[in-house]
Amino acid sequence: LFNYGSAIGFSLPQLQPLHEESMAPQWAHPEKMEKKLHAVPASKTVKFRCQASGNPTPTLKWYKNGKEFKRDHRIGGFKVRDHVWTIIMESVVPSDKGNYTCVVENQYGSINHTYQLDVVERSPHRPILQAGLPANRTAVVGSDVEFECKVFSDPQPHIQWLKHIELNGSRVGPDGLPYVRVLKHSGVNSSDEMEVLQLRNVSFDDAGEYTCLAGNSIGFSHHSAWLTVFEGISGSVSLLFFFRYFLFSNSSLAVHLHI
Repeated sequence: LFNYGSAIGFSLPQLQPLHEESMAPQWAHPEKMEKKLHAVPASKTVKFRCQASGNPTPTLKWYKNGKEFKRDHRIGGFKVRDHVWTIIMESVVPSDKGNYTCVVENQYGSINHTYQLDVVERSPHRPILQAGLPANRTAVVGSDVEFECKVFSDPQPHIQWLKHIELNGSRVGPDGLPYVRVLKHSGVNSSDEMEVLQLRNVSFDDAGEYTCLAGNSIGFSHHSAWLTVFEGISGSVSLLFFFRYFLFSNSSLAVHLHI
């Protein structure tokens, strides 16, 4: 066997395999772990993450209030996603309150981090409607109009859109309640879903008062808004008409611009 090194008068060094440097565990994203207190409503899903690096790859264990946390310690158990260093608890309840500590270690060191979980019990109340919604609308005959109503409720609410009407020349019945016609009714699947009432190709008959009525097992809440309908006028005359209407509806602007 020909040895090139011997032939030219020197020996070649033996190449040694490269070894990664040993490293104690350290947090991969410590800035994402700064929030230690987590207060969530009952029934929500909670995720705590303790992503770390190290060589050899560290192990991860979870503790609750200082004791190793095992799946049979919690009704419904929990999930651990080792590849993303995360523990997941679904549908939390008040008994899940406590301190959750992740311990990450290898043969060169150990680090830990504690999250505090507070589970807030729900307080049922009648629906809460966002202020200012629905808002008054002004439209031209033949145009489309939308009213919006944002509802916050636990338990799940039922929503109705009502149009106030007259019967025998009166807007109010003998019982003192207004006469109304139900235009739309639907449930809301989540507490932050927006309900929208759409009116297509409006006419003068559509002008009037509209009410968003939301109810649950606790009670009812409602907000109302008015729709004003104008006859369409073409071209610059239409713009001037609405500009003047807007200004005289806001007298301070009208005074300044001398319209």
